[in-house]
Amino acid sequence: MTPEDFRKACGFWASGVSIVTTRDVDGKPYGLTMNAVTSLSLDPPMFVICVDNKSDTLEPIKRSGLFCINVLQQDQQALSNAFAKKNPDKFAEVSFDWGKSGAPLLTGRLMGIECSVSATHPGGDHHIFVGTVSEITRPSGDDAPPMLYYRGKYANLAG
Repeated sequence: MTPEDFRKACGFWASGVSIVTTRDVDGKPYGLTMNAVTSLSLDPPMFVICVDNKSDTLEPIKRSGLFCINVLQQDQQALSNAFAKKNPDKFAEVSFDWGKSGAPLLTGRLMGIECSVSATHPGGDHHIFVGTVSEITRPSGDDAPPMLYYRGKYANLAG
């Protein structure tokens, strides 16, 4: 099986889209668009994220021991695209607040899930981070539709 075959097969798994944010030890914000996010445990509340070994955000997560999953709304495609690309200052024109954990919370997010890293594991060309949830914020309410990704492109809920 080639990586391309595997990527295509994985595309049939519809997922939400988020921007995972963190900060380095000097307080500089970092982030990347991600759909490799999943809940792990209810008690204690935990999430798993998978970060590419080549990502600029990998080392700041490792060093700070924190991350925030900013779940995106359907209308935040431009923001998702901006954080999906290499850029030394993705936050230059992005509005955000600092969460209680110290991770950036993006303005307009559907939900923010702040986590402290409780375990890190190598996983092929990624690192797997297990995070214990410390805070969840829902500033947008329940009415906004989520951003979805399916078969290599953004998708909408049919309803």
